[in-house]
Amino acid sequence: MNWKRSVRVLWLCNFMVSAGMTMVIPFLSLLLWEMGVTEHHSLSVWTGLVFSATFLSAAIMAPIWGMFADKYGQRANLIRAGIGMGLITGCMAFAASPMALLALRFLVGFFSGFITVSFSYLARVVPRDHSGEALGTLQTGSIAGNIIGPLIGGALSDLFGFRPVFLVTGLCILLTLLPVIFWLEKDPVVPQTKENKASFKEVFRHRPLIVLFIATFLVQIAVLGVNSMMTIFVQSLVGHSRNLAFLSGLASSITGIATIIGAPYLGKLGDRIGQEKTLPILLVLSGLFALPQVWTDHLYELYVWRFLQGLVVGGVWPALQALINAQCPRRIQGRVFGVTASSRFLGNLAGPTAAGAIAGFASISAIFALSGLLLIATGALVGSTTHDRAWRGDMKEKIAAWAHRLHIRH
Repeated sequence: MNWKRSVRVLWLCNFMVSAGMTMVIPFLSLLLWEMGVTEHHSLSVWTGLVFSATFLSAAIMAPIWGMFADKYGQRANLIRAGIGMGLITGCMAFAASPMALLALRFLVGFFSGFITVSFSYLARVVPRDHSGEALGTLQTGSIAGNIIGPLIGGALSDLFGFRPVFLVTGLCILLTLLPVIFWLEKDPVVPQTKENKASFKEVFRHRPLIVLFIATFLVQIAVLGVNSMMTIFVQSLVGHSRNLAFLSGLASSITGIATIIGAPYLGKLGDRIGQEKTLPILLVLSGLFALPQVWTDHLYELYVWRFLQGLVVGGVWPALQALINAQCPRRIQGRVFGVTASSRFLGNLAGPTAAGAIAGFASISAIFALSGLLLIATGALVGSTTHDRAWRGDMKEKIAAWAHRLHIRH
C-alpha cells in the first residue's frame, strides 16, 4: 500500500472538511439574530448551545463508530462520515428556527468524526516508524482548513447571505467522498472470531491507553478554552477597535500557521527518537509558552507567544495518536480510536465552558494560567507513565539477559 499517497489524499480531504465546517463560524450568532433571537443573554446562550451540540452527540457516537470500523474498516467509516455530515449540513440552509438549527447541529454530530477517522486510517496503513511524520503532515491539512474556512465563509455570507454557505459547506464535504472512494485503498480488517473478539473491556484494561485518553481530553480543554475567549482577551488589550474581529482572528491564525510549520518536523523527530520521549517535553513546553500570556499587555507580544506555542503544540496531537496506535492491538484499533475521539470531543465541549467560568470568576487572563498549568500537568502525567514503562522494559531485558547467562554457565 502506498501510504504516502494516502497521506496526500487525506490531507486534501481534511482541508476541505475543515474549511467547510468552519465557514459557518463567523455568522452563526448573526443567523440566530436573523431568526429572532435578539436579546443579548439569549443570543449568547443559543450560540453556545448551537456551537457545542455537535461535540456532545459526536462524543456519544464515536465509540459506536469505532465498533463499525473494527468490523468494516476505517475507509468505510470515512465514507459514512462524509455522507452524513455533507447531507445534514446542507439541510441547515433550510432551518426555519433556532430549535431546528440546534436539532440539525446535534444530528450532524452523530455522523461526524471524519478528521479523527482519517488519523485512525493512517495509523493502520502507515509503517509505525513513519507514523509521526505522516500524522504531523495530515494535521496541517485540517489546520489550514480551519484558517481558510472562516475567511471564505465570511466573504460568501457577505455576497450571498448566510444560508447558501451551508449548501457550499455540505457540497465541500460530499466532494471529499470522490478521492476517498477512488484513490484511497481499503484498510486491512482483523476478522472477528469467538476466540479473537474485540471488546471495550480490553480497551480499558491497558493503563497506558487510559492515560493517553485523559491526556487527549486535557489538551483539548487547554487549547479550545483559550481559543474560545481570544476575542474577549484581545478586546481587553486594544479596546473597542473597529478591526477587533481581524486582530483576534489573527491571534488564532498565527498559532495555526506556526502549527503547520512545526507539526511535520516534530513528527519526524518523534519517529527518530521516540514519541514517548518527545510528547512529555512538548506538553511541558506548550504550557511554559502559555503562562507568560497571563501578563501580556501588548498585542504584538501576544502574537509572539502564540506563535511560539503553536510551533510546539503542532507536535502534540500526532505524538498522542502515534502512541495510542503503538499501544493498541490491531483487532480493537477502531474501538480505541473511537474512545480517543470521544475524549477529544468532550474536551472540545468542556474547554470553552471551563474558560468562560474562570474568566467570569477571576479574570480573562486567568484562562492562560489554566491552559499552561493543564498542559504542564498533562506532560508530567504522560512522562511518569512512559518512564515507568521504559524502566519496567529495561528491567525485563536485564533479567532475561541474566537468566540467559546463568543458563549458559550451568
